[in-house]
Amino acid sequence: MKSSSQISLLLTLIILNSSQSFTTLVNKNAFSLPIQSHCTRLFSSTKLEPSPSTTVGVLGNGYISILTAKVAATRGYSSWLVHPPDEKEKIQSLVGDIPNFTMIPSTDLELLETKLEESAALFFSVDSPDALMDDAVVKYALTEENTPKLKRVVAMSRNLNGSGMGFFVKASKLSANREVWSADPPSLVDQYRKFEEQVKTSCIARNVDWTIARAGTLKGGGGGETPEDFPGYLLPEYYKITKKDIITWQLLFDCKCRGIELSAGDTMSGPGIKAVFSATSPDDCDGDTSRCGIAEAMVRSLEVEAQGGKGIDFAVGTQEGRMGPTEEEWDVMWKAVGNGQ
Repeated sequence: MKSSSQISLLLTLIILNSSQSFTTLVNKNAFSLPIQSHCTRLFSSTKLEPSPSTTVGVLGNGYISILTAKVAATRGYSSWLVHPPDEKEKIQSLVGDIPNFTMIPSTDLELLETKLEESAALFFSVDSPDALMDDAVVKYALTEENTPKLKRVVAMSRNLNGSGMGFFVKASKLSANREVWSADPPSLVDQYRKFEEQVKTSCIARNVDWTIARAGTLKGGGGGETPEDFPGYLLPEYYKITKKDIITWQLLFDCKCRGIELSAGDTMSGPGIKAVFSATSPDDCDGDTSRCGIAEAMVRSLEVEAQGGKGIDFAVGTQEGRMGPTEEEWDVMWKAVGNGQ
């Protein structure tokens, strides 16, 4: 077994990566998606088809990390998630009993080491727009000694191009929704760019494929009014936890905005002068990203063949609709991403 002090450091960084509780955010969010088995052949490198024999792990914080792990398990992978021991029951209430899903308490160093060694893919996903994965966590997880079977890394980042940002977006973050992505201060944007570069450089050095999935303001997370139709989403308990009014706008968003838009590279815009109105809007708005949408896109990207050192880089937006994309629509979107659109 590796040095317990090394692993303890990793776990401490994961759990303390955000100053907030693992599943508690200022505007508390979450998510997931419907599952089908289908693969897209577009690029020219390794792809990982859903299989219980393929282990994938999620390192991060907040509802997005829980959701990503659940989506991966529901799609057919064997997924795992590290969590603080005192939040096991809360996470269980959001996920339910599903096969191929392992919750790893942060005190179980031996199990974490085993899962890291087994993992073919790792996801880095953090819910808070103001908190990133720590450099030491990324370095540890991407060291070949610790993850010898690793073939793909999927890192959640943000829209960093600055379009549609500015005063009104910053004001909406302060007054309406602390989870608004405002691309501010500039030093935070620099940290995200540094994080992306660390992932790319480490992966290229190991001949491991990489994916960058970009988000704006994260919204939604559960199965909406018909959770039985969306077994990959977080359970209704999510809305109870995040409820602030008689009806939570997170629930309304999930009912109205199941549609997904993918755009190649760092190309999506923020809400601009409409930010104050869109901050907690359940409608399809510029600058928003469905948690369900980006979770599924990250998981499905494992089935897309990355272009070697070029990798896959895409942003996720929203579209109005009560159902997610069909398999054919996913194929069209991935093809557009592959063509740089």
